[in-house]
Amino acid sequence: MSISRKTTDPGRNRREATMIKGSIGLVAGSLVIGTGLACRAAPDAEPAPGQAAAYELVEGWGGAREDVGTVTAVDVDDDGNVYAFRRDANDVWKLDADGNLLERWDQDFAQWAHGIRVGPDGSIWTVDGQGHQVKKWSHDGRELLMTLGEYGVAGETADLFNRPTDVAFGPNGEFFVSDGYGNNRVAKYDRNGGFITAWGEAGTEPGQFNLPHTIVVDARNRVFVGDRENARIQIFDLDGNLLEIWEHLGSPYGLSIDGSDQLYVADLVNARIWIARASDGELLRTIDDTKAIHWVAADGQGNVYASTPAPSTGQFWDDASEVWYLRKYRKVEDR
Repeated sequence: MSISRKTTDPGRNRREATMIKGSIGLVAGSLVIGTGLACRAAPDAEPAPGQAAAYELVEGWGGAREDVGTVTAVDVDDDGNVYAFRRDANDVWKLDADGNLLERWDQDFAQWAHGIRVGPDGSIWTVDGQGHQVKKWSHDGRELLMTLGEYGVAGETADLFNRPTDVAFGPNGEFFVSDGYGNNRVAKYDRNGGFITAWGEAGTEPGQFNLPHTIVVDARNRVFVGDRENARIQIFDLDGNLLEIWEHLGSPYGLSIDGSDQLYVADLVNARIWIARASDGELLRTIDDTKAIHWVAADGQGNVYASTPAPSTGQFWDDASEVWYLRKYRKVEDR
């Protein structure tokens, strides 16, 4: 089975990555020898965005910057409520669509907050990077329903993680964990948390990872893995067979797919949110000048939410006070 590869101008991404981040491993260019990949030639410039909504930043959404604090991840439930996983406090804020704080959950969510997802059944899932755990909570955040991994213990076995990053959900109750900073793999579990399989290892070749940082499943039951330091998205079937590699959507820190199967990519390196069709990767629009963005989510009305965990003045901007840790981009029109 041939694997298609979509690329954009690799030189541009490499230049920006070197300037901003210091070093990022890239799978460069459109020529691949001996891999069996069907490669699409890289254009000389960025692809022109297709049709998608335009967006505007909602100033001050979610409250005062100093009150919100650092937010590592964000997600939205079917009712439009927003869940913000705050790294400085390792708690969860629940907000309405207008940015009003509804609840603050301060249970034992994490040692080092990293990822948050709303499950298909409305459950809330939190990923603790340095605690090496993934937890499933009731929708109200009060009851712990499942714990995977052993707190503070890193490992490579089926029951342990090494700095996991995110979780995604399959069509039959199965779920996938991007595991992550240490193990460079994806682990698959059944609905009860029973280990099924895992795939991936450290590297730059197809199917290998250099920090699988985010993961989602689309309407076609394909598993999208944001291979962050390789600046690409690798797409697998539910059993871990590699289908496609996309290198044209920046450095994927966070991924989200909305109800219309539209893909959102949080690209911290290039200070951008890329919006594309999940079906074929066609670029529809970008939201630019996002400063540093770590995570992204979209609601049922097409509004986009973004979060930033920890600014470093001088690395991505001159004045850290410019950065809001939790932001909403309102959908304003269709073009």
